[in-house]
Amino acid sequence: MLRIISGTDFAAFSKRKSLRLAEAERSVAPLLEAIRERGDEALLEYARRFDGHEGPGFAVPASELERAEAGLTPEFRAAVQLASKNIGEYARTQLPRENFIDLPDGRRLGQIVRPLDSMGAYIPAGRYPLPSTLLMTVIPAQPEARPGVELQV
Repeated sequence: MLRIISGTDFAAFSKRKSLRLAEAERSVAPLLEAIRERGDEALLEYARRFDGHEGPGFAVPASELERAEAGLTPEFRAAVQLASKNIGEYARTQLPRENFIDLPDGRRLGQIVRPLDSMGAYIPAGRYPLPSTLLMTVIPAQPEARPGVELQV
């Protein structure tokens, strides 16, 4: 729903929003610092504290993946596979490309694109888990040129 508000009301709204953002940044700053300093050890500590994580690490055992896969309906599986295909195709159109130009004075300018070896993603799964968040976060991050690396659904 749209409504028109006065400049004064907008200024008050904008200020409240800025204050909430600053408060949120202050709240997470110690967590981010701990993660920078202690890496996965800190992540695991926070996953246990905030999410109730009980495992020894972040890798999901194959048996748990197989059990979850067995519980998917054929319709859900088909929908996720179609979404995965579409997201992957679109993500490939957005990949940065290596680009070079040779200038008349002999200089060569450009960029080299090097993918990361690995990445981590936090996918919230509270009251209303969204498979789309997983798909749209993880699929574009996957290496395009490495055969055999794909999201298994």
